[in-house]
Amino acid sequence: MAALHDAEEAFVVLRLRDDDFELVHANRAFARRTGFDPRFDQPLPGARVYADPDHRSAIVARLRTGKRCQLRLPLTLEGRPRTVHSVFFPLKPPYYAGLLRELAPEQQMVQVFRSLERVKEALDRAPAEFYAAVLTSALESVPGADAGSLWILQGDRFVCTAQVGHTPELINFSVSFETELRWYGQGEAAMRQGTPRIITRRTIEAINSETEIASLNSERPLQANLLIPIVRKGEVYGTFNLDSVRNENAFTIESIEAGRLFAEEILGFLETERREQRLRGRLGLLERIVEINRIARRARSQGQLYLETLTALRRYIGSSHVTVFLLEEDGQVLRVVASTTPDLTAGMRIPRDRGASWIAIEERRAVHIHDIYKDPRVFHFGERRRGPVALLAAPLIDGSGEVVGVISANSRPHQGFGEGELAFFEASAEAIGMATERLKALGEATRRAEAYRKLIVLSTEIEVLENPDEIAERALRTILELTPFEAGVFYTLKGGKRLEPDVLVGDYPSRFPRIYEDHPVHLGEGLVGSTIAGRKGGAVHDYRDYPGALEPFVKIGTRSVLVEPLWVKGVPYGGLALLTFGQPAAPPAEARYLVQLTARRIERAFERIGHLTTLKEAREAMFRAFGVALERRDYETRGHTERVAQLSTRLARALGLRGGELEAVRWGAYLHDIGKLAIPDRILLKEGPLDEDEWALMREHTEIGFQMLEPIPFLPRSTRNIVRFHHERWDGSGYPRGLAGTEIPLEARLFAVVDVFDALANERPYKKSWAPREVARELRELSGRHLDPVIVDRFLQLKRPLRRG
Repeated sequence: MAALHDAEEAFVVLRLRDDDFELVHANRAFARRTGFDPRFDQPLPGARVYADPDHRSAIVARLRTGKRCQLRLPLTLEGRPRTVHSVFFPLKPPYYAGLLRELAPEQQMVQVFRSLERVKEALDRAPAEFYAAVLTSALESVPGADAGSLWILQGDRFVCTAQVGHTPELINFSVSFETELRWYGQGEAAMRQGTPRIITRRTIEAINSETEIASLNSERPLQANLLIPIVRKGEVYGTFNLDSVRNENAFTIESIEAGRLFAEEILGFLETERREQRLRGRLGLLERIVEINRIARRARSQGQLYLETLTALRRYIGSSHVTVFLLEEDGQVLRVVASTTPDLTAGMRIPRDRGASWIAIEERRAVHIHDIYKDPRVFHFGERRRGPVALLAAPLIDGSGEVVGVISANSRPHQGFGEGELAFFEASAEAIGMATERLKALGEATRRAEAYRKLIVLSTEIEVLENPDEIAERALRTILELTPFEAGVFYTLKGGKRLEPDVLVGDYPSRFPRIYEDHPVHLGEGLVGSTIAGRKGGAVHDYRDYPGALEPFVKIGTRSVLVEPLWVKGVPYGGLALLTFGQPAAPPAEARYLVQLTARRIERAFERIGHLTTLKEAREAMFRAFGVALERRDYETRGHTERVAQLSTRLARALGLRGGELEAVRWGAYLHDIGKLAIPDRILLKEGPLDEDEWALMREHTEIGFQMLEPIPFLPRSTRNIVRFHHERWDGSGYPRGLAGTEIPLEARLFAVVDVFDALANERPYKKSWAPREVARELRELSGRHLDPVIVDRFLQLKRPLRRG
């Protein structure tokens, strides 16, 4: 120790005390440079030498290994912070000897560069990890630094992105640009030049008391702060702060030089990040443009196109409101077709020269207005919002280069739109314009296809309809669905001269039908009469301008009229008319063609109905002739066929049968005994009672009649059922099958009631006619045995046939 006492190298002896150490001896060099001069009887506590417990803990941990060890530790030498290289040797426990040598400046920089190497290894990490690595390395090698923080400029605020030695609450804390300038204290010009500055505790406390950062109190108040602006060509990226919590004079020129090296590394990383962000922004822009085009391509209707693109635009450009307008045919009005703005509902119209959207249309380019409240060209809707609101408007241009509409978007207050949003908006407008043209063409094709599909359906329906009024009504309703007309009329020619509206559909004035009562329209008169007489369709856009307009129709507001004549078998039958009231219509070119097709189809249907009517009348006459032939063979039943045919039809209608069902019952009544044609006269005309064999043969007439009619293809089964089963009884005692109850077909059960009634109520050669009361009493007596009780009750409710009988 005596030999080392006067040595140039600083020499100390330490003694371990639990988890700390004491300085028990120091030579003249150490005492002169540090101010510490202990004695064995009055050792200095470790806290006197190193106020930082972390440094003391590092020394203790190395000494406890009991081996020679080396450490680099900060130490204040001659009033200035230095990094000291220490080598400790174990003596007799618990004593250790140490040689301390101050690192030369070049050695200090070697330490800095070694730390920077570790920083470079962290370049491929996430930003938060890189910033933390920079701070940790800087604290290891920048003289005087034992804490620090990094603040990145985001927008108009500095945000803390990394810290070491401070409270964790500091992360993501932000201050305004003005607050950071006050902390810097050298003015904005010096900051943009990247000039470092050092401040001490008194200045730190004065600035903190004026800023919001004072709320984040540190357990160890700052003694000194070294701030290095992170700047490139006058643009501020952030600030790099190195702090000392031990010494107001901690930072030197060497500290600034070393700190700048770390700030340069941060700047390089930030520039790389920004380049990557710009690249990601461009890639994101491309992805969003691809997404908009994908939406536009897959849209199958304009409604779907606008709904999905407006939603995407709001999401991608941060817009509060987006609206799509389409130009009306005259090009003087913009019509709202879709909007996220409550004050702009679909169907609203914006006349020319009102609003910035017309500027985009006239100049055929996107318009960017930074504050709609300061630009007189903007047309405002709804309440004014607080703060500046930006607007974008871009024309929608179709594939042929025609402007078909415009799309506009408002920003949220104070946010505005950047170059990326503007580029994306223009690309979106182009995609929407092209898709609008495609969907318009698709819509036209779909509409035509739907029109022809409905005409095919109409033709199919007309094939099964037999009432001319039903056919005309169905046709008119179909045409109104396919054209812009409001009402349709089916005229028929009465007495070869007068036209009367038999069917009216759609919306028309209540007085319209009565006009024909007070002012009859004849063939050759007015638009309708002359068109039908000339057998050539006619149309007027505005009835008021038609030379032959009839005054009563002008007064009720008749405007557009389209008439198509109906001729059947070469003679005028009537016509179809389509009308609007109040406003004229502009039907598409194919509307007239659709009406012509429909009229020709109706003419063929009416011709078919005429043929069917003739055939039905012929069949009816034929079936009636069969019945009359039977009566002429069996004189006891004269008139029976016609009576049961009428009564059966009435009873069937009362039981709910309709249309062809009634016809089948009537035909069954005509033919019910047709099988008797095969019964020999000796049995059919026998005056006395029939024996058992004769009755057996007589009962076969039902099966014979059924077999006679079965080959006739158009004859309904109901008709044949009456022929076959009209002698079956409710209790099962009838023939030919012995059916009971509802096993007997309904048509056969109802005819059985009528057949029994006619036999009782009418005179025969062998009996007189019964009185109505007697007939009713007998029918009730047979109810539930011979006859269906429900049908008997319903028949008796008719009453009229009983009185007639």
